[in-house]
Amino acid sequence: MSNQPYSEPMGDAKTWLDDDDDLFADEPSPAYPPDSLVTFRFLRDAIRRHLRIWLVLAIAGLTLGLASIVLLPTAHTSSARLLITTREGEDPTKAMETEVSLATTRTVAERAIKLLKLPDTPDALLERYTATPLTDRVLEIQASAKTTDEANKLATTVAQTYLVFRKEQIALQVAPLVRDYNAAVDDVSVAEQAVRAAGDNPDDPKHPNSPEMKKLNADRDKMLYLRQQRLDLDTSASKMNSSRILDQPAPVLVSAKRTLVIAAGTGMIAGLFLGLGFVIVRALISDRLWKRQDIAHTLNARVRLSTGRPPRWQWLPFLRRLRQHEQHHPEIELMVRHLDQRIVWAKRPTPALVVVSVDDVRTCAIAVASLAYLLAEDGKNVLAVDLTETGILAAKLGVRELGTRDSRFSEPGRRITVHLPNPEAGPAEGAYLRLRENNRAGGTGDVALDAAWDVADVVLSLATLSPALGADHLGTWAARAAVVVTAGRSTTTKVRATGDMVRLAGLEIDTAVVLNADRTDEGVGVTEAEASSRTLDVEMFGR
Repeated sequence: MSNQPYSEPMGDAKTWLDDDDDLFADEPSPAYPPDSLVTFRFLRDAIRRHLRIWLVLAIAGLTLGLASIVLLPTAHTSSARLLITTREGEDPTKAMETEVSLATTRTVAERAIKLLKLPDTPDALLERYTATPLTDRVLEIQASAKTTDEANKLATTVAQTYLVFRKEQIALQVAPLVRDYNAAVDDVSVAEQAVRAAGDNPDDPKHPNSPEMKKLNADRDKMLYLRQQRLDLDTSASKMNSSRILDQPAPVLVSAKRTLVIAAGTGMIAGLFLGLGFVIVRALISDRLWKRQDIAHTLNARVRLSTGRPPRWQWLPFLRRLRQHEQHHPEIELMVRHLDQRIVWAKRPTPALVVVSVDDVRTCAIAVASLAYLLAEDGKNVLAVDLTETGILAAKLGVRELGTRDSRFSEPGRRITVHLPNPEAGPAEGAYLRLRENNRAGGTGDVALDAAWDVADVVLSLATLSPALGADHLGTWAARAAVVVTAGRSTTTKVRATGDMVRLAGLEIDTAVVLNADRTDEGVGVTEAEASSRTLDVEMFGR
């Protein structure tokens, strides 16, 4: 076991109490951190405490990542490379950005869908192919599909459709200039006719400064300018239309190891993130008690024993009787020795101890039954009282019916007597208020129970409490109680309510036992009042 048990032997603790103790009752001990304080250590302890949770989720994510390779195979990808010629004088980087934008337009996607008769929408098809500039003149089209042939066909179609669409856009850029040039030619013809009508020769004018001739010369200059612009644009368009597919689309080879590592790493990181997030959020919003100091503070009783993990649930739940492996479990043996030390042996009243289970009644039943067997083997006459709703202590001792039964120890004058009250009877019929330990007046009406009490050397009781019923019945079975709490299972409200009910019933909480103690816990488990009282003793008496 990784958890180191903490146990304090029983002894007479002398305390000094007077009216000055009230001065320290409300002052927090240095052992307690400020309320609502979230520190790095708090989060670290939560992560260490729930190590299995986030590790399991990380492993689950890793497994899902590996399984996704088989369950969700990656699409086949093909690529086609195009040699692109841009207009002279343009910035190559910006020119390629324009080419990428043209290749990924909805128009290109719609035309490719019509050519291939695909069921995809333009937006869906745009997600299946990409356009990436490799250099200032090389553009790569990558397309993915279910098979390699479909990917090759899609990449080829997209590339060809893009080139056709690109030529159309280039032609649309030339069209306005052609219209302007044709209009300029018509203007020149009209001006020549006006010059001839004025009696002049357009090619050899006699009056070069006439208004008609000036208009003709201006129109001719405009026509020549537009002609040159058209020639330049035609030349540029001719070069741009020389763009072509460099090679036929081919499958893109993907490394199997790289794919495996990426899938496994992605799944593991996702699982780890979810696991750590769950642990941290749970620690921030949960009010369950993990630390000995917190349990002692809430219960207002000293934690004198903390153990590791108790016996696990058995595979066959119908085998409820105490087993050897349960009785000799290291944590059960430690708990039995501690409870044995808390029994105050005296002739009168009869030694009695009630074990109150807050959350793990099965472990408590194993410990009380083991203690009963141990005391019986030492020659003690034991009366075991099961005050739980399930009757698990009686089952561990071999009793399954209501009433009082004897167990396997039947030596003359020495035995274990098990009492299991009828759960259907109410307090008026004596189901809970059976005996008064100190001054018992008369009997209970149960002859077997009275006889067992008269000869008992010790009375061991196991109880579970409910706020609806309270704990008044415990005061008739014992004056001292041991409260058992499992770290991380009970809330602050439940533990505090248990302590209040036990004290209101007139019992003294002699010890608190913490099961499955947190391995990050470094506290002792002393109440604030006890720590303050001890500090006052040291300051005033030097001891």
